[in-house]
Amino acid sequence: MTETTQTPWEDDAEVLATGHGLPRLLTAIPGPRSSAAVDTLAEVECPGITLRRARAGMARGLGEDPIVWSRARGSNVWDEDGNRFVDLTGAFGVALIGHGHEAIRRAIAVQSESLIHGMGDVFPNGPRIAVMKKLVALAPDGLTQCILTTGGAEAVEAALKTATLLQVARGLPERTGILAFSGGYHGLSYGALAVTAYKGDFRKPFATQLNTQVRHLPFGCDPALIEDFVGGVASGGEMIGTVIVEPIQGRGGEVVAPPGWLAALRAICDRHQIGLIFDEIYSGLGRTGRWWAAEYDGITPDVMAVGKALGGGMPIGACIGTSEAMAAWGASKGEAIHTSTFLGHPVAAAAAIAALDVMEQMQIPRLALEFEAATRAYFEPLGLTVRGRGAMLGLELGSPGCAARAMGDLMKEGFITLPSGISGDVLALTPPLCLTELQRAAAFAAIAIAVNLK
Repeated sequence: MTETTQTPWEDDAEVLATGHGLPRLLTAIPGPRSSAAVDTLAEVECPGITLRRARAGMARGLGEDPIVWSRARGSNVWDEDGNRFVDLTGAFGVALIGHGHEAIRRAIAVQSESLIHGMGDVFPNGPRIAVMKKLVALAPDGLTQCILTTGGAEAVEAALKTATLLQVARGLPERTGILAFSGGYHGLSYGALAVTAYKGDFRKPFATQLNTQVRHLPFGCDPALIEDFVGGVASGGEMIGTVIVEPIQGRGGEVVAPPGWLAALRAICDRHQIGLIFDEIYSGLGRTGRWWAAEYDGITPDVMAVGKALGGGMPIGACIGTSEAMAAWGASKGEAIHTSTFLGHPVAAAAAIAALDVMEQMQIPRLALEFEAATRAYFEPLGLTVRGRGAMLGLELGSPGCAARAMGDLMKEGFITLPSGISGDVLALTPPLCLTELQRAAAFAAIAIAVNLK
């Protein structure tokens, strides 16, 4: 740590503009400004939201107070104290093209001059129409119509509704059950939480209020087990009409579906007229080295949920489906049976159009594969298992909770990371794909020390 009188934002102009800097720490982590801000946070925020130290002389437990973000560009994040970090999380995968990309900022500014807010399902707006057209062009063949949302969990819920209506349209209204998979993370709102099976603590307080027709099987289990479950008599699975799955599990620990497993799942759904939903909120839009993780298996679902990186930092998601699935909603009679106040928000939609353009210009799938190759080339010779695909990777650390400890150590070196996996034994790497070679090399060296490889 360097003693200095430098104040926040008195930083190198190029680094502030590009976010290509290495970590630069001016204070202890967290610094005094961040700590003061968290004191205020403790007064006004529900204690169950942000992890922070206790405020009554009690030990906080794991780690320290969080830093308080104040600025972000490219792969860099600055806190309230002016400390500069390299972000290896992409802010939960949102900053796929980098934080605060110029094209996103420009799109927001231009759109805000003309129309900031629309009216959900009542009156469409230009950006709302344009972003759906662009999404459909990029989506797997056969997915042709959209429902826009304000985020991923809402996209999952729209997908679940769509699949249920599809069963009604197929003359199978009794098949209202949903099959999801252990380790799956689909969001924490009520409808999404019902299919999420990431950690029991997320569900336990609300278990009696969740959809009782949801069942879970092990992710990657023998397809014969799934076949017997959904096709059996009095199995509990004969009511299944919807299957939802992440082609690559994210928070579950960057777990790739076994070869051929998704194809087998598609075949089972076809045989039993079950609607198949792919949750590509994390894995989609090029992060895994293909535009959609499902492309590795050549599979197209009936419905797909998209989010995170879609808005370039703005809150927007989408449910994209086949014409058959979307036709199951029927024609609007003047009051849509699924909508929200901010559906197709014009500023978020304009940002998403810009983000999709930038993703194509950057050739995001190519950059993701390059990141994967570099990560495997560095860590696998050191004996560390790397799992996942593209720039959605996890480093297996071995013991429960060790990834959170590594996260704390790395924070003190200026690198932002997150743990993943049900046991917290995986260090996730989902960086912005504007990460420079110098930043990547410094990050890998810091990780190797933090996990006792060097």
